[in-house]
Amino acid sequence: MAQTVFVNQENKAVFTCPSCTKARTKDVSKVLHENKSATIKVKCPCGHIFPVVLERRKYYRKATKLPGIFIPEKKLKEFPMTVTNLSRSGLEFKSYENNNLKVGDRLKAEFRLDDKSRSLMSKEVIVKKIEGTTVGAEFCVMDEYDKVLGFYLFN
Repeated sequence: MAQTVFVNQENKAVFTCPSCTKARTKDVSKVLHENKSATIKVKCPCGHIFPVVLERRKYYRKATKLPGIFIPEKKLKEFPMTVTNLSRSGLEFKSYENNNLKVGDRLKAEFRLDDKSRSLMSKEVIVKKIEGTTVGAEFCVMDEYDKVLGFYLFN
């Protein structure tokens, strides 16, 4: 399984060999170009070759399967969704009904985290990407630091 490595603003990434556990930093700007992510094979000086996914996202993204609803602005109808991943700046979800969403639409997204408290998240979002039934959305307002969401993402 490929390890995910985050790339910093200088386009450098730290690779840790799963075999010998040595870490090294490398410039990956030639590999990334304009893509947000890329999969590469890294060869450690110990000889071990391992796959790595380079990730340039600003915030860590956590894979989830959280049921919820979304309500498009200016509509009173709720639509079911499943949040498939979540970050400090937004979410990705699957929609199960034809809802005529477009990039730029504003929605209210509501779902419960699968934490011990089953914390309710109710966020205003703006649609940034639509691919089939998958919708990528950004939070309209990012709290300086949403403690519940921040704690959830890193546990």
